[in-house]
Amino acid sequence: MMGMWTVLLVEDEGFVREAIRETVDWEGHGFCVAGEAGDGREALSAILALKPDVVIADIVMPGMDGIELLKEARKAGIRSRFIMLTAMSHFDYARDALQYGAFNYLLKLSLDDEVLLDNLARIKGELLEELRVAGEALYPHYHRIWSGIRGTSLLAPEDQAIPVAAAEKFGSLKLDIIAVLSGTGSSSADQAGIRPDAYLVVQSFYEEGQTTFFCWKCHSEDEHAHWNKPNRPVGLVVGSCMDRLAQDWRRALNQLNCFWYGREACPMTEDHKLPSIAELEAELIRCFEERNQRKCEEVAAQLWEGMEASSFSHMEVKMLAGHLLQILAMLAGRRSEDSEGSRIHSAISHESLLAHVLQTIRDHIRYLKEEQVNFTDHPEVNRVIQYMLEHYKENIKVADLAKLVAINVDYLSTVFGKKTGLTPIAFLQNIRIEQAKRLLLHTKLSVEEIAFQTGFTDGAYFIKVFKRMAGLTPSSFRRETNI
Repeated sequence: MMGMWTVLLVEDEGFVREAIRETVDWEGHGFCVAGEAGDGREALSAILALKPDVVIADIVMPGMDGIELLKEARKAGIRSRFIMLTAMSHFDYARDALQYGAFNYLLKLSLDDEVLLDNLARIKGELLEELRVAGEALYPHYHRIWSGIRGTSLLAPEDQAIPVAAAEKFGSLKLDIIAVLSGTGSSSADQAGIRPDAYLVVQSFYEEGQTTFFCWKCHSEDEHAHWNKPNRPVGLVVGSCMDRLAQDWRRALNQLNCFWYGREACPMTEDHKLPSIAELEAELIRCFEERNQRKCEEVAAQLWEGMEASSFSHMEVKMLAGHLLQILAMLAGRRSEDSEGSRIHSAISHESLLAHVLQTIRDHIRYLKEEQVNFTDHPEVNRVIQYMLEHYKENIKVADLAKLVAINVDYLSTVFGKKTGLTPIAFLQNIRIEQAKRLLLHTKLSVEEIAFQTGFTDGAYFIKVFKRMAGLTPSSFRRETNI
C-alpha cells in the first residue's frame, strides 16, 4: 500500500471519536490517524503542528467550534480537507462550513464506514491529482541536476532551489530513486521492478540512454517493500528525500557502472601499466591521421581498458566517446550526424560502445581512402599515395618515396605524373592543403598551428601555397566559409 495520508479526529465526545476511529480500516485505505483533539483550540494547535491531509471535525464544540477552527486553519495557510460532522438541527452551520471551504458535511447519526470511505476516496483522488500537478514543476529541477551530474554545468544556489509548489507537496515525502541503463528508449516502471500502486507518484526521467524513476512515498519502509526484482540491472537508493536528491541520484547512477563494465561487483581501482587517457586519446588521433586502421583499433582498445581501470563512470565514457568521434569526423572532413549522439548514449555496455567507435573509425578511414583520393591502376604509385596520406605531416622527399617502392627517382616522377597528372610534391601539397582546409573549418587552431599540423615548417610558405591553391589566404578562407 502506498504511503499514508494523515487524518486528525476532532470531537469533544470521546466515545464518538473512538467510534469513528474503529469504524474504518484506515491503513487498508491509505490513511492513518495522526492525532486526536477534544476541542477546537486543541485541534488548532494540532493542525498547525501536524498539517494533516484530512480533518474530521464536529461543528458544535465548546470554546472554538468547527466553523471557527476551519476559518483559523485557512488564515494560517493550512489546506487540509475538512469533513464536518453535524447533527440534524445544525444544517445552517453545515452550509457555513461549505462556504468556508469544507470538503463536505456528514450527519453523525447516519455516519457509517461506507459513507466516510466514499468521502475519503474522493479526497484521496484530489490529493493525488494535486501531487501529480505539483510534480510537473520538478522536471526542470531534474534537468538542472542532471546537467550538474554530467559536468555540463555548475549548479548555482538559485538553480538548486526547489519550486515552491513542489517543495510544499514533496518536501516531507520520502523518495526511492531507481536508475536503469535503458538504451535507445525510456524503460517502463515494470522493467525497473517498480509497482506504481505502491507509491504516491512515480516520475520517469529519460536522458542519454538511462531512465531514472523518482518514486515518492510518505514514509521510509523496508528496501524491498515497493520493489520487485527487475528484468534488467538497476541502481537503487531507498529512503532519499528532496534535500538529498542530487547526491543520491548520483549514487544510483554510479551503481550502474558495474553493469556497464559487465561485472557483478566493482573492484577497487588497480594500477595498470597503461599510458594516461589523454596520451591514448592523442595517440589514437595521430594513428587516425595516418589512416592506420589496425593501429587505431589497438589504441582504442587500450583507451577503453584504461577507462575501466581508472573507474570512469558510464556517463564519463560516453562523453569521451562523443568528444573523440567529433574530432575524428572533423579530421575526416565529415559532419557528425545528428544521430551520432543518440547512438552513443543508447549504448548499454562498455563493450558495445567500443564496437560502435571502432566501426565509425573504419567508416571514416574507408571514406578518406576511397572518396578523398583517386587511386590509380599502378601499384607502386598507389603505395606512394598511401604513404603520403599516412605521413603527410613529415618531411617527405621524392627520394624517400622512390626508395619506398624501390624504383628510380626520375622513373617514379615520370610514371607518377602520367597516372595522376601531378608531380609527387604537388600531389603531397594537395593532401596537405585539403587537410588544412578541414582544420580551418572545424577547429579553432591558429593558422601557424595548422601549418605545423599539416607538414609545413614555415608559416609564410604555408600561406603562400594555400593562397595559390585555394584562391584565398587561410584566414580569409576560414572567415568566408563561415562554418
